Amino acid sequence: MRVKLQYDHRRRLLTATIRGAPHRRIHREVLKQYRTELWRAAQEAGLYQISHDISLSVLFVDPTSPDIDNLLVALFQALDGKTGKGPTLLKDDGQIVHLKDIGIMLP
Repeated sequence: MRVKLQYDHRRRLLTATIRGAPHRRIHREVLKQYRTELWRAAQEAGLYQISHDISLSVLFVDPTSPDIDNLLVALFQALDGKTGKGPTLLKDDGQIVHLKDIGIMLP
């Protein structure tokens, strides 16, 4: 799994490209790895925990499931500060108030 994040502060738009994203029926250990990778990507992009509402744009590249709804649920769980342990980009997944572009790219 590999994540690249960009954040447009003016538009409050978080853009993610996620290669090998897991679906919602994941084991806790996979969710922990997903959270860790998202936090690593956030640090690489110069981001820390965001405390305001945001828009989200995401491209899932070669995900583990073709079901976009299951991929989104897993992503929301991994971004949510109330699910699991460790640092997260959002305090609560309720901060995602707009989904801009969502897509899947399969090989």
